[in-house]
Amino acid sequence: MNSLVLRKTALGRDLAGKYVVAPSPRRLSPQQKPARLRRKGPLLWAALALLVMAADFLVAYLAWFAVDFVMR
Repeated sequence: MNSLVLRKTALGRDLAGKYVVAPSPRRLSPQQKPARLRRKGPLLWAALALLVMAADFLVAYLAWFAVDFVMR
């Protein structure tokens, strides 16, 4: 092997010995499951769609009103 490979191997061993990663202090018990994102139901998607449509109609009405005001 060449000396560069030997130096990298030795450096890796030195760093591995110096910075040891400690194992986690405890495992997750069955009661402590990590939080998962719940799927959003169709009701929330429908409410979001209605909200977007209402905002769209409001902007359209304001644009219609602005054009009507300018054209007078």
